[in-house]
Amino acid sequence: MLAYLLMSGIATGALYAMMAIGLVLVYRSTGHINFSHGELFMFGGFIAYTFFVILGVPYFLSLILAVIGGFVLGILSDRAVYRPLIKAPPLTMVLATVGFSFFLKGIARYFWGSMEGGDYVAFPAAMDPSPIPIGSIMVFPQQLLILAGAIVFVVGFTIFFRMTRAGKMMQATSENPTAAYLSGIRVERVYTLTWGAGSAIAAAAAVLMAPMTLLSPDVGFQLLLKAFAATVLGGLGSMPGAIVGGLLVGILESLGGGYVHSGVQDVSAFIVIIIVLILRPAGIFGVRNIRDT
Repeated sequence: MLAYLLMSGIATGALYAMMAIGLVLVYRSTGHINFSHGELFMFGGFIAYTFFVILGVPYFLSLILAVIGGFVLGILSDRAVYRPLIKAPPLTMVLATVGFSFFLKGIARYFWGSMEGGDYVAFPAAMDPSPIPIGSIMVFPQQLLILAGAIVFVVGFTIFFRMTRAGKMMQATSENPTAAYLSGIRVERVYTLTWGAGSAIAAAAAVLMAPMTLLSPDVGFQLLLKAFAATVLGGLGSMPGAIVGGLLVGILESLGGGYVHSGVQDVSAFIVIIIVLILRPAGIFGVRNIRDT
């Protein structure tokens, strides 16, 4: 039972890690938490649902189209929410992103909420859903696909940050926007690229997760809470912390639900987070003075 719970927790945690990476990207570049990130996740899932289920596009092509759609939606959110309020107080930005999340939720409920007789819609599996044995445990193929997809995206973004000019500009902007601007970097474009990249990651996570659960206009809020918990646990602003925090949150949830009670599954990770923050307020990989304001 332990091996199965660990495998299930790692697969779920990989999704949380992808969501947390999107949050960290925006936070490190702009200094703000995007509280509409969960709805960007949800919207990406419904974009894939439209292509895969309604239009009959193959799953992996639907994944690519959903990532592109998520990237475009992230750019639009930057233009509509962040850019007009770039000099506004932090609380204003929080309220703006929360309001934008409700706006996206309303759009999703209007277009997809009435399908199949309710707000919840089923997303078919990309492959045979029958579990396959790996050693002494049974694993669902979609769980392996989630792990593979998470690894591809993490490795891809690592290469992007280290090897590409755009990635290096994003890192420079996150360290010191003023210095980046004075060195010739167009900081506003970097912000736009960051919001788009964060939204694209959320869309990819949604497409990977959708066959394991049901899609609904309200699914984003729960995922945002888990991603935010992973970010805080790993260390706000730390990319390795987002990955480790996401995996830990997934494993803790799985173990809590399996060994204690299913009712504590959603709160077990937060209990541990409270303990961690009491002992180490910066998180496991806490980054201090990320942004020079």
